[in-house]
Amino acid sequence: MSTANETLIPRQRWSRRQLWIAAAVVLVLAAGFLAGYLPRRSARAKLAAATPTAPVAPRVSVVKAVAVDAGRLLTLPAGLVANQQTLVYARASGYVNRWLVDIGDRVKKGQLLVQLDTPELDKQLAQARASLSQTIAALAQAEANREYANITARREAALFSRLLISAQENDQAQTQAAVWNANVNAAKANVAAQRATVGQLEQLVSFGKVYAPYDGTITRRLVDVGTLVNAGAGTTTAALFEIAATDPMQAYVDVPQPFAPSVRVGAEAKVAVRNFRGRVFSGRVTRTAGALDPASRTLRTEVDLPNPKGELFAGMYVDVSLDVAVSHQVVRVPSSAIIADARGVHVAVVDGAGKVRLVTVTTGLDNGTTIDLVAGLSGGEQVIAAPPGGLTDGMQVQAVTAG
Repeated sequence: MSTANETLIPRQRWSRRQLWIAAAVVLVLAAGFLAGYLPRRSARAKLAAATPTAPVAPRVSVVKAVAVDAGRLLTLPAGLVANQQTLVYARASGYVNRWLVDIGDRVKKGQLLVQLDTPELDKQLAQARASLSQTIAALAQAEANREYANITARREAALFSRLLISAQENDQAQTQAAVWNANVNAAKANVAAQRATVGQLEQLVSFGKVYAPYDGTITRRLVDVGTLVNAGAGTTTAALFEIAATDPMQAYVDVPQPFAPSVRVGAEAKVAVRNFRGRVFSGRVTRTAGALDPASRTLRTEVDLPNPKGELFAGMYVDVSLDVAVSHQVVRVPSSAIIADARGVHVAVVDGAGKVRLVTVTTGLDNGTTIDLVAGLSGGEQVIAAPPGGLTDGMQVQAVTAG
């Protein structure tokens, strides 16, 4: 029978050499870990310690302010208008009998446009002519009576000279002759007045035919056959036609104050019309307002543009280019560089040390993407193209030249 000692398993024993080897491996691994971790930890600690005390300056895009020549080609928008544009009204009341022109028709001065029926005026004219006949007959009667009175007065005067009649009879005959002389003069005045009335009515009747006031183009027809037309113009009357003279055409441009002194009457102007790409029409400056508009500080300028073929229409949008000059230097910067706030108008300039300097400027012509400055800069400055919010005077930045 086996004993309890025979069932025990013998314990595994480590030798002293094996223990030393294990300890060495552990030491090597620990040394490697410490050699890789500690430098990185130290670098992170230094970076974290340096960040609060050394902030990085923001990067800004800068462009160079460009000084431009005093002389330049100034291009301004404008709209074409007709040289003359008139609403044609009737001078007589009546009904439209017929119209002879329509929209788009070219007409000559004095050409018949519309004919009216004027029944009331026709009746008034007939009555006036009848009254004229009556006054002419009355004049003839007065002249006959005057002749009889004059003969009687001469006869009475001869008899009185021989003392065959009394002085009273002679005076009565002479007075009667004078009365009929006055009656004849009054009858002649009545005839003249009635003839003037007839002439006035004849003129009104003639206004039933409406003629073109000048050479032009019919742009609107506002009546039709049978339309009742009232004489005159105003809120209670309606126009018959609208006529426009389109040769030459006119363009009105508003020249900014810096360029106004260089605008001269007779100077050539180039006009570009979007409907005719690549084609430039030549015009002339015909007049200027002679004073600046106090609201916009611009000079209203009229440019006449020949239009013999009728290619240009009133209302067209055009670009008018004028050769102008300014008496002072102009510096051009991007429009986005302008800072306009309660402090005024400024641009942000970066100096050689990378510090921001806010410069007060006076703006001139706005060209769209760029704007001209007439005061504040001299050209060559590094201007921040798009100043960020919170930009202050003296702020440190990193200037990056815009591509």
